[in-house]
Amino acid sequence: MWPAGWLLREDLFTVLSNIVSWEPPFSRMAKAMSFSTRNIHVQLLGVALCLCLTCVLTGCHDDRFEASYPSLGDAVKDRGVERRWIPSFLPGSSRNIQVMGDLSPSTEWCVFEFLPADSEQLRESLKPVDVLPPSLRHVPSPRKSWWPSFLEGNLDPKRINDAGLQLYVVEEPAAASTTALELFAIDWAKGRGFFYGPPA
Repeated sequence: MWPAGWLLREDLFTVLSNIVSWEPPFSRMAKAMSFSTRNIHVQLLGVALCLCLTCVLTGCHDDRFEASYPSLGDAVKDRGVERRWIPSFLPGSSRNIQVMGDLSPSTEWCVFEFLPADSEQLRESLKPVDVLPPSLRHVPSPRKSWWPSFLEGNLDPKRINDAGLQLYVVEEPAAASTTALELFAIDWAKGRGFFYGPPA
């Protein structure tokens, strides 16, 4: 959640609390206007609740992104590569790209297809591994039908290999001059690839 979103929520809840606890300063005026004041309270309470609900729903939506691209060219036009949603070294023939991620903490899942004959750039960018590093041994589920179950939870390299995929890691630049490891699972024969970027 962005800090500004939390501040806005705190302000809205403060307003709501003030509305609920507010009382007229003069008791005689309160008696004379008890009915109208009650109506005003109900109306203001309804408005405040609607604002709070809108803020909560908007905040939750803003924390997650999802996109679908028929081709790599479409992803480039949508600035998916520029925003680092899509790896820059995918084959030019990449298609049927699905990507989803959380902004805070930064986490990403991506699936793509490519022509097996168009894989040289991808092969050169990936480092094969026999033993996964600790940060990539567990993959949370994105809860999407396009993400396979054998790439969720505690990963079993043998099960993944039996499914026809090979495991790779890529070291990418991260914030403050640090690097982050990312996981790739590739089926070279069928031209399928899966990518997971853990929280940086």
